[in-house]
Amino acid sequence: MAEPSPLLQTAGSGGTGLYMLIGTLLVVLVGAFVWYLLNQQSAAISSQSMALASGNSIHGLSSAQKKRNNAIVLVGPMGAGKTALWARLRFPDSTSQPETQTSMSVNAAEAHINESNAYLVDIPGHQKYRLDRDSYLPMARGIIFVVDSTRLSENIRSTAELVYDVLANAKVQTNETPLLLLCNKQDDPLALSNTRVKALLEDEIDKLRTSRQAGLDSLRDAHVAASGAAAGDDDDAAAEERISDFLGYDGKKFSFEDLPNPIQFNESTLILGHDTSGLELIEGWIADTLHS
Repeated sequence: MAEPSPLLQTAGSGGTGLYMLIGTLLVVLVGAFVWYLLNQQSAAISSQSMALASGNSIHGLSSAQKKRNNAIVLVGPMGAGKTALWARLRFPDSTSQPETQTSMSVNAAEAHINESNAYLVDIPGHQKYRLDRDSYLPMARGIIFVVDSTRLSENIRSTAELVYDVLANAKVQTNETPLLLLCNKQDDPLALSNTRVKALLEDEIDKLRTSRQAGLDSLRDAHVAASGAAAGDDDDAAAEERISDFLGYDGKKFSFEDLPNPIQFNESTLILGHDTSGLELIEGWIADTLHS
């Protein structure tokens, strides 16, 4: 029997190698194609999620923007009674006490108050809702800051910081937005009067603005040192930032009367069966604010 020629052996060996090379390339190409498809799908899902979130945010802001002419924004610490007030204002004829709990999202709805249509916005007190608060404050026709009068002494620092943040908001200052500081839960014997609440907040804000300005100065100095810029390069911006964030008059103890915003202190009880004069004052304040 004749032996296969060396030429045929070489061709057979080369053909096998070629097939293996083509197979390897196909595996690589298929793998790359699958990886590409998976990445495209992931990117599409991510884009849809971002678009949905962006759409919801834009829709929420545009809806709020439309309500700018009659928005009443409720702010304050957690558990102060903002949602209870929001519910009482929305359903004034209810014969049962609305069951409320700490809000986990922004509540917003129309309410008819003393022949006026108000758009009531209840912002949760948790710090994670700060962006929601800052997006609604510029649109507010009036702000109601609700304080738990029974716990202010133990929460004075955090409450004062929140009051400061609201009043130092650039748009709130520019618009001179009226603010009603509501001393809630007056049905409790331990509740502080509105006079006492006002005095405690003024004392704490006076301390707070000093520490805040010192912090701003330190950050500015650190920025100048790190960037190697001349101190005078940032003086204008720093001065503007100090003015917008500083409440009251420099060199004078802080007083709410020194602010351009009309500020009023009222006491309230939101429990049915108790004196409702506080709620009537709130409704009157809202109507007057919307008509001003």
